[in-house]
Amino acid sequence: MATQTELKSMLNAPIALAPNTYLHFYNGGKLRAEFMGEPDPKDDYYSEEWIFSTNRAITPGRDNPPEKGFSLIQLPSGEIVLLKELLDAFPEDTLGSVHVEKFGTDLGVLLKIFDVGEGAHIPIHWHPNPDFSKEHLNSPFGKNEAWILIGTRPGAKAWIGWKDAIEKSEFRRLMEAQDIETLRSLMHVVEPKVGEVYFLRTPIVHSLGTGLCVLEPQEPTDWNILAEWEGFPYDKEDGHLGLGWDLAVDAAEFDKLELDYLNNYIRRSPELVRAEGDNREDRIVPEEALQYFGCSRLTVTSTLSMPAGKGFYVLVTLGGEGVLRGEFEDISLKRGKSFFIPRCLSSYAIVSTSDEPLEIICCYPPNI
Repeated sequence: MATQTELKSMLNAPIALAPNTYLHFYNGGKLRAEFMGEPDPKDDYYSEEWIFSTNRAITPGRDNPPEKGFSLIQLPSGEIVLLKELLDAFPEDTLGSVHVEKFGTDLGVLLKIFDVGEGAHIPIHWHPNPDFSKEHLNSPFGKNEAWILIGTRPGAKAWIGWKDAIEKSEFRRLMEAQDIETLRSLMHVVEPKVGEVYFLRTPIVHSLGTGLCVLEPQEPTDWNILAEWEGFPYDKEDGHLGLGWDLAVDAAEFDKLELDYLNNYIRRSPELVRAEGDNREDRIVPEEALQYFGCSRLTVTSTLSMPAGKGFYVLVTLGGEGVLRGEFEDISLKRGKSFFIPRCLSSYAIVSTSDEPLEIICCYPPNI
């Protein structure tokens, strides 16, 4: 347990987020480990890294201790503690009064990395929307999400939505038979590339295949309704969030997903927010997403100012090298490093120190 003095001393600068991975039900993790700078990266079921979270991760078929998934920070003494300790001790300094009034000292957003290993896949699944969650899961949050592609392997692909509308009864028949090959044949197939961004609304049925390493901003839940169980370390009844299959299937969308919508809305094009010379900030999620979370890409070739008063957020460096420079000692930036920017921090700058531009993802809580 950290002292108040130790915690308060951290509010004067960006706060490094410590590694936070755990055993999952699908194999993977090599690209995630490479991104995080771990020694000897390999596929070993440590396929997810929860970077910015005050949520408990609940993984079917695995142990789920109470603090699994909660973000970690390192104190000046070297001790590792929960980020939640800092938020609870200084809620308005870290999160701001408006956020605290609505969400308490829980983050209203979650940011993680997942990596699907060789021969593995994430099951066909979908997520409840916020209204469904309020009614049936006692939560104000669904699981709208975005995929930011940070790594791929040969043959990487994903399945998103239905090429034509499918009857719910026919979906149930194929799901009960575990005829995954046929279900996938009815879905759009995409081959995501590094740097691409996809925004997935909650009801859209989807699956991710071998070779996708994704940085994922999302609503702060672990609500996953899993339509596959054969070959995974959990049973059929573990896949419906305790809702029963009749109700769980009602949370999914079975209408046709238009190809134009997939290519020109789900797959995102960046929108310029601001520019300072060759340095720029681009929003990479649609306006619709801002009620759930905000996300932008910073591209820094020299110096980009970061004004105060934007609320709290998290930075994740994708490439390049540089420093965070402000009323604190310079903080080094490189690929795989993440920092929490508390609400109280004064303005600062991001400075590139290499020939390669700094590329940073900036993830914000929902607009309130």
